[in-house]
Amino acid sequence: MMRSASELLSTLRGALRLGVPRNVDAASSYTWPVAISVLFHGALLVFIAIGWGPSEKPRKVVTPRYVEAQLLQMNAPVIQPEAEQPKAEQPQPQPQPKEDTAAREREERQRQEEQRRQEQQRQEAVRQEQARQEQQRKEQEARAEAERKRQAEQKRKEEQAKAEAQKRAEEQKRLEEQKRQEEQRRQQAERERQQREAREAQARAAQAQADAEAREQLVGSYLGYIQQQVSTRWSRPPSARLGMVTELEIRLDGQARVIGVRVVRSSGNSAFDQAAEHAVRRVEQFDRLRELIQQDRTAFEQNFRTFILKFNPQDLRQ
Repeated sequence: MMRSASELLSTLRGALRLGVPRNVDAASSYTWPVAISVLFHGALLVFIAIGWGPSEKPRKVVTPRYVEAQLLQMNAPVIQPEAEQPKAEQPQPQPQPKEDTAAREREERQRQEEQRRQEQQRQEAVRQEQARQEQQRKEQEARAEAERKRQAEQKRKEEQAKAEAQKRAEEQKRLEEQKRQEEQRRQQAERERQQREAREAQARAAQAQADAEAREQLVGSYLGYIQQQVSTRWSRPPSARLGMVTELEIRLDGQARVIGVRVVRSSGNSAFDQAAEHAVRRVEQFDRLRELIQQDRTAFEQNFRTFILKFNPQDLRQ
């Protein structure tokens, strides 16, 4: 195995320690350091030429300790110059085999190819990461836009629902107001109708009362006429006395002719009752009642078609 740089430095450091003699003079002490320096540089050039590289596991590089030498002159003797010694020849770099050069070139090409491949992978990873980030950005923008549209649509629906609710409330209020006004008009019409009907009823009642009073007066006058007609045809019996009263039921036809007479309440004297009944039959027809029939048929039908005559002559003696 090839020796590492740390081992080489250690070897050189040991050589420096061992190579300097202790009891030599100052002039001759420079020879060994120069030679060792030349050897060190040559070895370094050899390592550089053969492509030295670190092992699989990098080792800790130890900085070499250089030997520092200091020349002390304390009554040093005069040293005679010696003949200049020839310099040590530097080792010439050995030519490297062509196979090693081709291998290094292949390794360099492989290394460069690997670097290009790694660079391409790195760029592809960067491109994919950028594409992923761009896709995430677009997705976020799409989600944000969808959320904005959703919120806008929700707001529009809420506003539309609010407007519709307000419209329904206004319509309901309008209908209620219309219903209230219609109810007021109906109540007013009902009050007016009731007032009108009350007035009409009052007028009818007043008219009916007036008609009744007039009819009563008219009937009273016709009853007096009938009483007078019966009395003129009555023959007083010997047993008749003052205070005798008999009630007769008289039935007339549509022309005021007598068609039936009967005693409904006797005076207690049969001769008096029979005399009153015969007096009615002698009348046969009440002519004035024909005027009533022409004027007010209803009054005739209601009062004189069948009526009770209270016969009470006032010219009777005690």
